[in-house]
Amino acid sequence: MKQLILLFSTIGMLSSCSNNQNKPVSNAKEIQSEIKKMQPGGIITTEGGWTMTAKINGKVWTATSMIPPDRAGQIFGENNGESISLPYYDRRSFLAQEKNHKLGGDHDGVDMRLNDDVKFWGAKDGEMEITKVDDKWAEGKFSFTASALQTDKTIEVTDGFFRISLAKK
Repeated sequence: MKQLILLFSTIGMLSSCSNNQNKPVSNAKEIQSEIKKMQPGGIITTEGGWTMTAKINGKVWTATSMIPPDRAGQIFGENNGESISLPYYDRRSFLAQEKNHKLGGDHDGVDMRLNDDVKFWGAKDGEMEITKVDDKWAEGKFSFTASALQTDKTIEVTDGFFRISLAKK
């Protein structure tokens, strides 16, 4: 509730401060930035920091925030209500795991939420490769074919990349 009051106060303040009609785009970006900062447990993605990107049916998708895996229990990237979540267990086992992981089917699950007519997708076949792990960061690549229960449609997710912090807090 406090977050909603703060959000509406921020929107009102930004709107009232704008006497120039050329500022709506600037104000919208400021409001978006404030909303992203208020996501519970979320970390805003940056180049060289927390990152998740992929191509969904050839279209570039980039997470704007990520939830730390120790809170989410998965590698979770989000952008405007759309999300991709990849398997993660805990820091120690992630560091010790094999480099390649099968996704979907009888293997590790992947969930994806899109702002489309289907909404919820799950990987039926794919792979995640851990490409770098040290005390501070883990990076990996992923790709998968996703399907949904209520349709015969499939989605191809390619060129996926993630970077998460493994630094002890």
